[in-house]
Amino acid sequence: MTINTSSVFAFKTAKFPGLGKGGRVQIPQHLHSQLDTSNRMRVIPWAAAEAVAQVLLGRVEAERTPKALTLQTIDKDEQTVLMASHPTQATWVNAGQTVRPYILLIAEAQLAAKHTELAERWGNLLHTIDRHAVTLPTTEDRLATLSHKIDFKDDLLRVLDTLYYTGKLSADTCSWITGPLSAPAAWTHSPVLLGQSPRQPGEPGADLSEEGRLTRRAAYGIRALLVGPTGCGKTELGKRVALSTGSTIVSLKGRPGLEDRDMIGFISPTLQGARWVDGPLARAMRLAQQGTRTTLLIDELLRLDAYHRNALIGLLDDVSATELKATLGVDVPDGRYYTLDLPGAGEVLYAPTRLLSVLCTTNAGSSYTQSGELDPALMRRFQRVMFVSYPAEAVIMPVYAKAATPGTARVAYALEVATRSMTVDQGQLLARPMNTGVTLNFLAEVQDLVQAGLSETNALREALLVTVTPFCCELTDEGLPDPAAVNALKARLEEQLRKGLLHKAA
Repeated sequence: MTINTSSVFAFKTAKFPGLGKGGRVQIPQHLHSQLDTSNRMRVIPWAAAEAVAQVLLGRVEAERTPKALTLQTIDKDEQTVLMASHPTQATWVNAGQTVRPYILLIAEAQLAAKHTELAERWGNLLHTIDRHAVTLPTTEDRLATLSHKIDFKDDLLRVLDTLYYTGKLSADTCSWITGPLSAPAAWTHSPVLLGQSPRQPGEPGADLSEEGRLTRRAAYGIRALLVGPTGCGKTELGKRVALSTGSTIVSLKGRPGLEDRDMIGFISPTLQGARWVDGPLARAMRLAQQGTRTTLLIDELLRLDAYHRNALIGLLDDVSATELKATLGVDVPDGRYYTLDLPGAGEVLYAPTRLLSVLCTTNAGSSYTQSGELDPALMRRFQRVMFVSYPAEAVIMPVYAKAATPGTARVAYALEVATRSMTVDQGQLLARPMNTGVTLNFLAEVQDLVQAGLSETNALREALLVTVTPFCCELTDEGLPDPAAVNALKARLEEQLRKGLLHKAA
């Protein structure tokens, strides 16, 4: 069985008025799929356009298991379940001959690691939609407005041409079966079709929080900078985003005196001769080049010296597939790519931007030891800058409660919040406030002292002196914590204890 080509081109849809509603509308040559290298004229496959619209409108639900990919399409209040078995077999069930095959292809590209060019072009289309501040799934009115935007039209035509030729290739390798199918209990993978992280069972729709938005962008590659005070959770946020998108994490810790070998890599002598050893940048690039979704997590960006920040600027300059072919002579699917020249190795790595996210964290402000500032050349290369503050009580208290008793956790959190208004910047005595890491150290010390026989009250007092005061208090010329600052901390702890937080009912 094959896709009904006449129906595909004769189909009519009003979803993209900027392209038309049907008929022979030509696709410019520079947007053609590389799956067919002929110079023949291409026209819009309108059934494929309808498939794209149904996905973007949220009318396709998806669930993936190790054995099969199951979809449900909802059109005009009619629900149809269809399935593609994967990855070793190629059987489509209820696939139809006109619109549904293209829906299956989009889902396979997003969820079954198939159809490389389609996955690349679909990711670029989602990225363009996000640039226009349109939240997915969208409405027919917003989709119609988008269809008049030049960049959206170009990316859409790229997707449609690739869908058509991917369909031609798939039709020759798939066995198609018709028959009734049952819908699964939940459709937890539906958001992945729209470049979002999988939904947990019972979870409501799209997450519009800062973290949710960052995660959606990271699903198809993002360059983001997370700015905030020490210990506010920037690095943990980056890790959560990476894990939510199924990425392999490659970490680099910024510090003064970092060498090329620590960042990019180096040539090592061996019995078999000199060989190149990847550093974090090269390792992340190589993983993405090999098709692995990767997140490069760079901590303490501004502790890198200027030379290495400039190297990062070069890495974050992405190029088109045409530019990559012109400079390296390699044929790659249409899209954007990062490149990295390995010094002395005679090798240039390249990686699709959709598979490599670069998340950098930094402190900002004069109280931090840094080797420079965020100059405009570096800033403009980040697609998103996110200012991260201390986690809200509802978010962090469950973490603290796991490290200690509920009462001790309440006292520690109250003290942490109090120290934020006790710093020199506020005209008070502390050099810096407590943060999540310090509070967790504080709680761990309290628990140890309680197990050693101290009461919780005395354990809190003793733990304060060896965890909180060394961090929060300036040192005197003798190398000891400033006595006035220590007394201020002691007084604030006693205040929390008098409030009865330690024994307050949950």
